[in-house]
Amino acid sequence: MKKLVFLLLLFLCGCMPVQQQEQQAEQKTEFVPKEWNFHYAQLDEEMKSLYETMYTGICSFESKIVLSDATEEQLLTTFRCILEDHPELFYVNTQYHYELYADHSVAFYPTYDYDEKTYKERLATIDEQCTDILDQISSQADEEEVAAYIYRYLIEHTAYQKNEHDQQMDSVFLQGESVCAGYAKAYQYLMQKAGIPCTTISGEWIDEGETSLDTSEGHAWNLISLQDDWFYVDVTSGDIVDYGPHTCYQFFKLSTQEASMMYAPTDLVPQTKDPTQSYFQSRHLYLESYDEQVLQLAIDEMKRQGDGVLELRTEAYGSERLKAELLKDNRIFQLLAQNGIYVDTLGYAAIEALGSLEFYYEPIS
Repeated sequence: MKKLVFLLLLFLCGCMPVQQQEQQAEQKTEFVPKEWNFHYAQLDEEMKSLYETMYTGICSFESKIVLSDATEEQLLTTFRCILEDHPELFYVNTQYHYELYADHSVAFYPTYDYDEKTYKERLATIDEQCTDILDQISSQADEEEVAAYIYRYLIEHTAYQKNEHDQQMDSVFLQGESVCAGYAKAYQYLMQKAGIPCTTISGEWIDEGETSLDTSEGHAWNLISLQDDWFYVDVTSGDIVDYGPHTCYQFFKLSTQEASMMYAPTDLVPQTKDPTQSYFQSRHLYLESYDEQVLQLAIDEMKRQGDGVLELRTEAYGSERLKAELLKDNRIFQLLAQNGIYVDTLGYAAIEALGSLEFYYEPIS
């Protein structure tokens, strides 16, 4: 699975009271909570105060940020929350060090990948690119259509590849390659630009629904708000290259309930209030047994996408059973032929824990 690597460089040293903080720049960025500051909203008042102090210091490119009272765990959690709320802080490296003192104060030393001038130049380039991307979306598109467009755009324009900046969104926009953290933050930034609440969520991907985190891998994805409800989007996992590059919608607009067998977020997330509004259910591409009406809708969607991949969803751990039903007496081949699609073989891919099933083919020459 494509992994999130969250790097920490931690130094615990000294028991001396922290020295008075150096004179700070007169102009500081004031923290004003936004609707999409999901992680900030989950914190208690003490942690919110730490968040605000660290955020304003980071925005001012301070080399040392003094926190009057914080534990090691609070520091780590607050820093992670800031980076997951603010994809625009791509100049902040995930490596840092800090000093804890006997009076419970902490000196936090962030690491910056760029100076302020370079950062602003790169951000301006990214913002121009984001404007071009969003300008391609119809003004008549609803929020779900916007979210789906951004999902597809990033998949079509990004390669899964590790690089020096793969934990940040600039690796996507400026290099066209990243890993899950970069994908998630790029999606988050574009969604925020489009005015749709979205945050990055980090946690564990539990392979094939194994119940033990011992079999899991670090991962990052998104939590988005659509129609006054919350859903998961995992752009990285939707970027399929194994059986022909295509956009896989099995990982778009997942209800938190259907995703719970495979996704274990670090933080508590709200449950989807109406799971029937997840992508496959709301588009009537969900079935529990052979249903020609649903299959016809799936074939129509495959034609619209133009990638030769038939996507379906069923109940968790029901993919193999559904596949057997669709292949019985060659029913799926016959239905494809009725739609002018003549194939003699079909490949398939399934994720049992999600109940996802995809058929793919190469047309007969």
